[in-house]
Amino acid sequence: MYIFLDESYNLKDRNKKQFISINGFMTTNVSIIRKRWLRARIPYAHRQRIHANECYFSPLREKAFEIIKTHQVYLISVFQNIRSIPCYQNKKYFTKNKLNFEKIYTDLCKHLLFSLNLDEYKKVVITIDNRKYKAGMIGKKEFRDAVEMELKIMYPDVVFEKPRLVPSSSDILLELADFISNAFYKYYQDDKKRDLAELKIKTIQIKNPLK
Repeated sequence: MYIFLDESYNLKDRNKKQFISINGFMTTNVSIIRKRWLRARIPYAHRQRIHANECYFSPLREKAFEIIKTHQVYLISVFQNIRSIPCYQNKKYFTKNKLNFEKIYTDLCKHLLFSLNLDEYKKVVITIDNRKYKAGMIGKKEFRDAVEMELKIMYPDVVFEKPRLVPSSSDILLELADFISNAFYKYYQDDKKRDLAELKIKTIQIKNPLK
């Protein structure tokens, strides 16, 4: 099984819902999907970065979901409304009245992976879009070690490669995860421009697990 994850969140605009989410897809047909996505993105390959929230890539967005719909793919997502974090957990997720993004992100990732019932697979490869950590390389290592340790506890009989934390430019399927994450972002903001239910794709979705 192959899993690709990307995050989407809103923490600045207080006029909109403030949340953190981790979204992406899982599939066993990774080779076929990679070939089809590589072919679909050829007209845009000259761009330095393909990003889902740019209007220029709207035609590619439609192709992304066409590819997903025609193969055995699960959309996966975990969402946490910041205001829904219970008071008794505030000290865990807030430091000096500031949000501890790293802790919330790590725990959300654990909740999502636990919900996927991965024990039916012999081997799992997880690729996560890289991001900046406050503690730099140390923070990145701490996150990867925390996830890796949790996976060993949750799925003792499954072989996991060390989680790959890489920029989207180094794996084109992270671009696909970005389009999925952008669709979930709009969904969580109650934007009906794309109704995920209409896609009719199998989806594993968790809301507000930090409670």
